[in-house]
Amino acid sequence: MLLAKDFLKSFWPEVVNWAFYLLNHCPTCVMKNITPQEAWSRIKAFIKHLRVWGCLAHMHILDAIGGKLDDKRFPCIMLGISDASKCYHLLNPKMKRIVDCKYILFEEDKSWD
Repeated sequence: MLLAKDFLKSFWPEVVNWAFYLLNHCPTCVMKNITPQEAWSRIKAFIKHLRVWGCLAHMHILDAIGGKLDDKRFPCIMLGISDASKCYHLLNPKMKRIVDCKYILFEEDKSWD
């Protein structure tokens, strides 16, 4: 995944977290076609929230500074799901920090240049 998106090796922990998250939400033949998460919690896995790792994501800023007609979206890179809340883990390349956000518009066919 790092090579496909031309990311630095410093994002290796994010890739590993996303890969394990996917493995826990995919059925296996060892567990008789149920997911490991379903075997653990007895709740059917919900997968509509899964997105392409490293895709372009536009974070919605709720309290944006500026006028009413100014753009309230900020381009980021999707890195996974937050452990602390039901938010996505995003990399803000301009500020060079990782943020968690719930209100996002994804462009899965595009990646950051």
